[in-house]
Amino acid sequence: MPPARLDPATHRSHLQEALRLAREAQAAGSSPVGAVLVDARGEVIARGRNRVGEAQSPEHVGAASVAHAEMDVFFSVGKVRDAEHLTLYTSLEPCLMCGGASALLGVGRVVWATDDPWGGSGRLLAWSDHPAMQDTDVVPCPDPELEREGARLFAPEARRAFPEEGWALWRERYPAETADVK
Repeated sequence: MPPARLDPATHRSHLQEALRLAREAQAAGSSPVGAVLVDARGEVIARGRNRVGEAQSPEHVGAASVAHAEMDVFFSVGKVRDAEHLTLYTSLEPCLMCGGASALLGVGRVVWATDDPWGGSGRLLAWSDHPAMQDTDVVPCPDPELEREGARLFAPEARRAFPEEGWALWRERYPAETADVK
């Protein structure tokens, strides 16, 4: 059973933290994606950020294609307990790997600030239709201001990393946020 519904202000503060971590990842040379894992009381139990462009350390998986923000969170937690009472907040819609990890762990809720029309899980599967996600409360883009902030932050990465088809989907979904990206 997913965790109880949270006040939208709670979503906002945790998504702001995920966006802060995304900016930290970008400053460290990685893709701008951040994530936080929150318990049933609303306490952050783990913070993570993309570390693909960083060296591996004893504390963090790094320098690997799987060093996404959500995976950083899960690796830092270790053995996930009472996952159905946890909420994963991310600055960007999780990819198939990170969405799949959330499902396999049984995370009760996944909330993201910004859709990823190319690399996000929702492009390839309907979250609520996937058997592993049926007990997961999925909350995409609950705050329009933070959604736009996340889109502006990730748009240069989308332009750089995605094929033309992916960049076209980003321009279609976020025209204002991608207008000045070269």
